[in-house]
Amino acid sequence: MLLQTGGTIDHLGRDRLDLAFYTDTTTRVEGGLLARIPEVARFADVVERSLPLRGQALRPADWLALARDVAAIAASSEVAGVVITRGTNTLEETAYFLHLVLKTERPVVLTAAMRPASALSGDGDLNLLNAIRVAAAPQAAGKGVLVVMNDAILSAREALKTSTARLQAFQAPGYGPLGYADPDGTVQLAHAPLRAHTTATEFDLARIPTLPRVDVVLSYVGADGTHIEASVAAGARGIVSAGMGTGRGTAEEEAALERARAAGVAICQASRAGSGRVMRGPWLVRRGFVAAGDLAPWQARVLLALALTVTDDAERIQAMFDRY
Repeated sequence: MLLQTGGTIDHLGRDRLDLAFYTDTTTRVEGGLLARIPEVARFADVVERSLPLRGQALRPADWLALARDVAAIAASSEVAGVVITRGTNTLEETAYFLHLVLKTERPVVLTAAMRPASALSGDGDLNLLNAIRVAAAPQAAGKGVLVVMNDAILSAREALKTSTARLQAFQAPGYGPLGYADPDGTVQLAHAPLRAHTTATEFDLARIPTLPRVDVVLSYVGADGTHIEASVAAGARGIVSAGMGTGRGTAEEEAALERARAAGVAICQASRAGSGRVMRGPWLVRRGFVAAGDLAPWQARVLLALALTVTDDAERIQAMFDRY
């Protein structure tokens, strides 16, 4: 099953050299994406369904609706795997959310494009073909949600968009790909995720009518507690602090985070660095803060929001960050 949810992959620019400002148009591919790629029939029998989702306007309710749709599709004995197209701006967060909540062993693969469908040397058609090949591969079963971009097969937990425009934008910093969709038509998987996911998590879609508000606050030289206080005032149940370096904010930010924790808000300390772990040192333990480990701040936000649907105990939440 192919779920086409929108994004650059089905966008048409003004001409073949419109590689940057194609979103100013509203023109989309007509007749479905599969009509552009007859070669798909060599690898799988695919049913295409349109499920438009907002791009930058995506909301947690959209994630829940998408997850329920995918869960229902994956439950069918007639479906071997699911491919989802998504805009690259929200692909990594969407993939990690599905990685944590879906209860299926069947391959679920997200893909996208860095160039519009009308572009000279567009990447979307091959990305989609490769994603379908991976979803149809028996060895992809049980690996959790995967991201396939630019031939690479990435775990949803590790996949990050690292460039605004390059074809190799999606990487797994510190880990690398699980494998590749190779040019000879084979799917080569050399690694498997060790962190728990999908069927091994405690997150039950049937018990999550909504997701709690969790905000991300970025640290920088001279930052004070204004953004943190605003989040608390807005009703945030959790705050992810994207700290400097190994995960530290300014003195004013840390004081504001302590006040927020005292008010019952869950605090997760992450880093803006782009890779590497935030370790749960004594200063985090004393304050009752959770360490994000090597999750990017926006990934940590996804996990913290789901964790808060189960518990608000910092130690239990930390155990989830250590496990997932």
